[in-house]
Amino acid sequence: MDDNVVETLAGLAAANMVLIETLHEHGVLDKRHFAHAFARALDGLAPEHRGGMVEHVLQNLRDRCMNLRGGESDAEQWLRKLVSTLK
Repeated sequence: MDDNVVETLAGLAAANMVLIETLHEHGVLDKRHFAHAFARALDGLAPEHRGGMVEHVLQNLRDRCMNLRGGESDAEQWLRKLVSTLK
């Protein structure tokens, strides 16, 4: 798969975090279940995707679902850059 396609899909996954957090805030779902799913996805990540955008996005999604917010992640920086180019 082309790296640009993989990075775009990873960015879309990161953008969907807003949906997960909103549904969690409204009591529709428990985002901790997603944290476990993202952690399992990281455990099974293919070697060629380690260290790249896919791994960073999965780590960010896992951490956000567990309320482990640090500074702006690489995925958030990438999304901010992408959005700024679309304006």
